[in-house]
Amino acid sequence: MKITVRPFHPQDAEATVAVRRAAVPHLVGTARSLLWETEQRPEHERYRLIAEQPGRHGQHPQPGQPAETAEPGRTGPTGRTGRPGPTEPAEPAALLGRLGRLGHLGRLGHRPGRTAEIRHSGHAPPPGPRTAAPGGLVGCADIGLIADSGTPGQGFVQTMVLPGAQRAGVGGALVAAAEERLRAMGAVRAHTWAADDGVAPDFAERRGYRCLRRARILGLDLATARLPAPPARLPEGVALCTPAEVAGEAGDLRPLYEADVECAADEPGAAASVRLPYEVWLRHNWLRPDWDARLSSVVLVDGAVAAYSVAQTDGVDRYWSGMTGTRRAFRGRGLAALAKADSLRRSRAAGYRHAFTGNDAANAAMLGINRRLGYTVVASQWRCAKTL
Repeated sequence: MKITVRPFHPQDAEATVAVRRAAVPHLVGTARSLLWETEQRPEHERYRLIAEQPGRHGQHPQPGQPAETAEPGRTGPTGRTGRPGPTEPAEPAALLGRLGRLGHLGRLGHRPGRTAEIRHSGHAPPPGPRTAAPGGLVGCADIGLIADSGTPGQGFVQTMVLPGAQRAGVGGALVAAAEERLRAMGAVRAHTWAADDGVAPDFAERRGYRCLRRARILGLDLATARLPAPPARLPEGVALCTPAEVAGEAGDLRPLYEADVECAADEPGAAASVRLPYEVWLRHNWLRPDWDARLSSVVLVDGAVAAYSVAQTDGVDRYWSGMTGTRRAFRGRGLAALAKADSLRRSRAAGYRHAFTGNDAANAAMLGINRRLGYTVVASQWRCAKTL
């Protein structure tokens, strides 16, 4: 197989999310969010590589050509104008069943936007397990420096390869090119995720990565799940609201920012991080086009943010829990479960059919909440690292 590895161009967006969709269907993202990150994030934080077979499916668009425009009448997840698009989504059982059989070498972190994770798009037909994406693309890599790392020189690399193109040198070519780029960025250590499938960990270890911690990917058939009913009455002083209600007319999300910084610092398995300035946090998280503030939930206790659950969606049928947390002073009262159940109910009412989330294997509290909500483990991953 002749493989070409080159930089990502905007016209690659749809084909890239098609590769991601085929490789790891639980990841959530869109071509719009991918292009947004390309435009918004400094180059030292992010760089993308594409692996393709030139000529496999006709001539690939040349650099400099304009990207295709979105389908008329459709917008991203924070401004959806219609029901699922022209592609019929996979049935929930079939989608969940695929997850345990697919592997990838992925980047550090489960939470979208924290270190620039990209997830699959629902705006393009999902390629079958042995099918190449449009334009001959067979793999992609997302690399960069971890923006909020407390240790200088920490980088990440995520590679994804179409199942039909695996074991043909695509992943190895992408990893080698990605690590070269990371060194040029000043990274001294690379972090990644490897699916616990008996193949990806060996692939990572042969390239010098050490498997450090295990995490679980959980899935929920949101269309049929027996979610807890809304409480008939909330405890005195407790209120459910959306981030927009927290922000108020001034548009100030600092109360939610303070809660998120505190909860992120306590997240089991998370890399040591520094406190990002509010403006940077806002840009990396809440201004992303695939984060749905309308479907995110916040619990207030006596007017203060106590817990929250963030919704990230693809604008079609898939939902990812970007982060669920409770501030230290309010833990042990069931508030995280209250927020997440509220977000899931409203997301189902909005037409989302598949819900996914990721937890460190040591995060017993959140794993317990998800189990009670009906989530089941659909895949496992290892967090891996390598000194460059």
